[in-house]
Amino acid sequence: MELEIISKRENPLLHRTEIEFVVRHPKEKTPSRNEVRGLIGKNMGAEIERVIIDRMRTTFGMQLVKGYCKIYENVDFAKKIEPDFILIRHGLKGKKGE
Repeated sequence: MELEIISKRENPLLHRTEIEFVVRHPKEKTPSRNEVRGLIGKNMGAEIERVIIDRMRTTFGMQLVKGYCKIYENVDFAKKIEPDFILIRHGLKGKKGE
C-alpha cells in the first residue's frame, strides 16, 4: 500500500489537521479503515486513536482509495467534536446497548 497526501490543512479552532489522501493498493484487496488509519498515523507521526477517517471512496476498476481524514491534537477533542456514529465506527465509544 502506498499513501499520497493530496492536501493538508491546519484547523486551529477545532484542534486538528485535515488531510485529503489517496491510497494505492495494486494487486491487493481494498484496505480497511483501520489499515488506512494505521498507515496515515505512521506517516504523519500520530497515534491511531487520534486519526478519524471521515470518508473513503473506491472507484470501480481502479486500485485506489480516495479519502478525507482528521488528526486531532488529542482524543478528548475528537470525542467532543465528532458525532457519535463516527466515534463508534472508530472504536472510541461503545454502542448504546452495550
